[in-house]
Amino acid sequence: MSANRVSYAESCRVLQGHELLEGDGAPPLPKRAPRHDDEQLGVSFFRTRLSDVDLARLTLPRTFFGRSEIRSVSFRNSDLTESTANWNSFVDVDFTSADLSRADLRASSFERVSFRDALLRGADLRQATFRGCTFTNADMTGAKLTRAVLWLFLLSRGQRAVVDWQPPGPAPAGG
Repeated sequence: MSANRVSYAESCRVLQGHELLEGDGAPPLPKRAPRHDDEQLGVSFFRTRLSDVDLARLTLPRTFFGRSEIRSVSFRNSDLTESTANWNSFVDVDFTSADLSRADLRASSFERVSFRDALLRGADLRQATFRGCTFTNADMTGAKLTRAVLWLFLLSRGQRAVVDWQPPGPAPAGG
């Protein structure tokens, strides 16, 4: 855990303070990346509008986002490793210095999203769309992307060299 991030339990208290998480205490942290059909998801946002909130410096690995709109939210320097975020709309979201390693971001749309200095190691970005996004200094090592002219303009030569270029693959479940 980064010295600048709060613990998982404290992160859940922050969500409860914003009325984004019900109950007392923290839900159990899943042992693997969540799937849409899991009976217990841990921290999750499903068919939700999450907007105008600062969720920076939180530790929320394996969080589930499904069919939601996330707008004007800061996840700056947050740990979202192994999270699942399929079929969402992210608009004006700040993932600066966030850890999205091994996250499944397929089939989501990203508009004016900052991934500056983010860790996207092994993240799956296939079938996602990007408009007005920045990836400056993002670690793209092993990130799954499909070859498209778009990436020539969004990623540096060094970033493109470490990407795991793949075919589009199947759509994620739960769509």
